Amino acid sequence: MVIAMVQLNDYLMKLAAELPGRFDYARKLRGRFVLDELTERVDEYLEGGKTGTVLLPGLRGTGKTTLLGQLYFHTLSKTPEVIYIPVDELSLLGFSLYEAVGRYVGLFRPERPVILLDEVHYDKKWDLTLKVLHDRMEYLIIATGSSALRLRESPDLARRAKHIEVKPLTFLEYLHLRGERVERTGLDALFEFDEGSLRKALRAGLRYGECGRYLRLGSLPLALELPEREAYEAIFTLVERIVYRDLKEVRNFDASTLDSAMRLLFVLANPKGERFSYERLSKTLGVSKGTVMELVRAFVRSNLLIEIPPAGSMAKKVRKSPKLKFLSPSMRASILHKFERVDEAALLEDAAAFYLHSAGRLEYEPGKGGADFLLVRNGKRYVIEVGLGKDDRSQVRRSMKRLKAEKGIVIGREFEVGDDILMVPWWGFLALM
Repeated sequence: MVIAMVQLNDYLMKLAAELPGRFDYARKLRGRFVLDELTERVDEYLEGGKTGTVLLPGLRGTGKTTLLGQLYFHTLSKTPEVIYIPVDELSLLGFSLYEAVGRYVGLFRPERPVILLDEVHYDKKWDLTLKVLHDRMEYLIIATGSSALRLRESPDLARRAKHIEVKPLTFLEYLHLRGERVERTGLDALFEFDEGSLRKALRAGLRYGECGRYLRLGSLPLALELPEREAYEAIFTLVERIVYRDLKEVRNFDASTLDSAMRLLFVLANPKGERFSYERLSKTLGVSKGTVMELVRAFVRSNLLIEIPPAGSMAKKVRKSPKLKFLSPSMRASILHKFERVDEAALLEDAAAFYLHSAGRLEYEPGKGGADFLLVRNGKRYVIEVGLGKDDRSQVRRSMKRLKAEKGIVIGREFEVGDDILMVPWWGFLALM
């Protein structure tokens, strides 16, 4: 016990000394948009004593560790009482999160520490530990974790902690991290048919000329500085880690089932595989329908995929399979790249689903010729068609009539603002956010 305590003390002392060098790379990088919200939260704590717990769940590759590194330097510029603990490393060494935080406080005796915890889900009792620390009301704790974090989170901690999901990059955030000056218009311009704001976004999308690369590789920060082939490989490695490591947090799948999960992703990445039946997938993969459904749910819970239900009655929602989109278009691209046939039209639909799924209730119209999306937002219904070659209003009007939608939006190549139908070029749509 005494030896273990000495080893933990040595590790924490060594970690504290190494942190500036460990995060030196982060000094040179621009921060994600969410960094402003986090630095404000740190400042509130240091200036006004507002303690609390902030959880940052997110998909692998979205830059959570870099965020903590930048937050470390921001905090260090105002107080020396900041500690960063990589919980995956801590767990590998055989120490618990609770004893590590306790030893840190005992060693350094901080009065008002900011505690930054990375990959907190690696500790088996992380949620209980954070609840206990939160209830002491002495610290500000900011912790990152996988997208499956909420699945293992106790109701007590869920009520206490503030959750800020770290999502893939939008197009403007991608440009911002590449050093461009950007101005966010926002999706309201799309739904309000705001011609002036839409023209502004359209000019921005043309000016930067990066829309195609964004779809293929730009939604994940790790690909920003890599050559294209290396970027595809790095992102595909992330996909493999999600399958073979993160899915175990959702459910304890065996090795054979995880291999089936990988093959399932290859099927779903094919643009023709988005509208599927569980029965067909079961036959294709040679596993039970129940296993396929569990794997799809696991991918959705881990935020690798977005599940879009069919529009219509509850019976139809139960009877029809959902449409599945990749939260990060770059992850679909990395899979398709293995077959050397990256389909930018499919990536654009992923990006549209990523942008739209947090803007309202997103559904799709089942059946042949059905609308790509139906969005219900603030009491209005919008039919949305997405595609690099879709400029025909007739299909949108038919879907509007069937779905009783007030407005129609075509994300394609033309620009035209009508009374009830908006046509906006895809690069202008991307440049809204």
